[in-house]
Amino acid sequence: MKNPIQSKGASVRNALVGGAVIMAVAFSAFSQVEKTLEFIPHSVDFGTIRETDGKITKYVKAVNITADTTFIISARTSCGCSGAYYPKELIAPGDTVEVSVTYNPLNRPGRFLKTAKFFTGDQRISNPIKLCGMVIPSKENLDREYPVKAGNLRVTSLLINAGVMSRTETRPFFVGLYNDSVSPVKLIALTDAKALEATLTTDSIGPFGVSAVTLMLKGREFDDSASEFLYKSYILDAVTGDTLLCVPIAGMIKTPETLNSYEKGSEEKIDGLIN
Repeated sequence: MKNPIQSKGASVRNALVGGAVIMAVAFSAFSQVEKTLEFIPHSVDFGTIRETDGKITKYVKAVNITADTTFIISARTSCGCSGAYYPKELIAPGDTVEVSVTYNPLNRPGRFLKTAKFFTGDQRISNPIKLCGMVIPSKENLDREYPVKAGNLRVTSLLINAGVMSRTETRPFFVGLYNDSVSPVKLIALTDAKALEATLTTDSIGPFGVSAVTLMLKGREFDDSASEFLYKSYILDAVTGDTLLCVPIAGMIKTPETLNSYEKGSEEKIDGLIN
């Protein structure tokens, strides 16, 4: 004869196991819904636009690729320079709605790659679409941001005053680069001393694109007998080997004497080292 307590316990266990299986299947089915919309086109290319063109809008078809009616509940983009907009209506299976994406090129020269996401249904299923393009800066902003010309490159500065540094310090300095031509350029960054390390953000700059070189000054590598320093970094064309520009960086090494002279106007002395 079956023990009624054991039978009841077995029934409870079976119910729990059955419920867990149903939940797992339901969760698996839900997790397999990767997206509900198909965009036409699959990505948005804004092409080459000018910074002075103002906000640009592109329109995209969004098709409901599921067997159920859905709706777009919200949208967001990967930066404040872009926007995403959608109709507030139900989308039947196979039906199409028109959504729009925008990009504001103001103060954003060079190539861009952003993402817009449209979320559907109460589950807020993400449907991403890529946005890309190239921005040609205005002359005013170009002259302000990259005032120095070096061939087809424009740079933020051609000399750096590092001030006073101790032998225990490591300090970064940055020089912005802009390719002011219709041809891509591949670069190499070199220095003339162990105390100065140069690293490019990207070694290839497309037409009207931007990059930067980080100059890392390492005090532990300063000459033991020196009280001041002058190092140089070079940007070379990786194809021809030609030197496109030279950026000197100068300063004083922190000692009681240099601190005293710095207070008396060593800014001029450092500028003299550079010049």
